[in-house]
Amino acid sequence: MVAYDFIEKIGKIKINYRRKCLGVLEEFTSEAAYNDKLDKYFREFRKEIINLPFLINTRQSRKTILNNLHDEFLLTKELLNGQVNRTLKENYDCIFKRKCCFKYVYPRFLKKRYLTKVRSAYQKLHLVCLLHNNKIEEALEMLKSIALNDGIELKTIEEASVERIKTNLSSPELAFLSIHIMKKIAHDKDFNRTLFSNIIADHFSTKKAEAPKASQIRKQFTEANDNVKKNVGKLLTELSATCMSEHS
Repeated sequence: MVAYDFIEKIGKIKINYRRKCLGVLEEFTSEAAYNDKLDKYFREFRKEIINLPFLINTRQSRKTILNNLHDEFLLTKELLNGQVNRTLKENYDCIFKRKCCFKYVYPRFLKKRYLTKVRSAYQKLHLVCLLHNNKIEEALEMLKSIALNDGIELKTIEEASVERIKTNLSSPELAFLSIHIMKKIAHDKDFNRTLFSNIIADHFSTKKAEAPKASQIRKQFTEANDNVKKNVGKLLTELSATCMSEHS
């Protein structure tokens, strides 16, 4: 479907991240030109959704598709903002290190030129994020309107993002840690690992994924490599030491 292709295009901002500072959007020339490109994607999406009654005869099927699309847009919005926040954090750390170099090594006029370049990149990133979010909001409003005209009530996920437990673990490390925690509290041989992996995916984030895949978590329960075991073992040792110090 064109709709899912549209979601993929607006769900991620192209960022050329370098060691010195981020370079935003190879295709970005101006706000108007970039917005025109997004409008082109949106028109193709709108055309397909408007023609949905002619493409799919049954009302129940149309209801399912509209509900799924609405949920996809909400999740896309959350993931897009997460991507931007992570990029800003990484770039901030890089800028801080570069400032130290300018303080002791490079002349001041180069520092001024560098910070001007950084400011421009930040402005582009925030602007493009705003344009993408605006298109998502337009798509959500259009889906609601189409559903209303078709006599369909959209039952979608909550728009508020799920409160996740933030970690600095990778997906394999999170999986290996979680399964060993469960071994401490439950020794049921018929333990449902698939259900548990869904719980982890719904309530945890990793250092690389805001919403890790349950299937990936499930796979790593039994396929953790030595590096993962070492890192998790170190964390468990630190946790044990913390608990002992609190009780002493």
